[in-house]
Amino acid sequence: MTAPEAAAFEADPDFAAAVALRRGDDAGKVVGLGTPGLEHWRPVVSRVAAAAR
Repeated sequence: MTAPEAAAFEADPDFAAAVALRRGDDAGKVVGLGTPGLEHWRPVVSRVAAAAR
């Protein structure tokens, strides 16, 4: 990214969410990494689904 592109990205209201998503995506590529099962994520999925209504 150019400096102006980076500044525009950082000014985006969804900047923190985009960075968290990217970090999570990168972390998901670690071979052998253990992850919690679906029940661990159910509350998060429920909150996101409720907010989308």
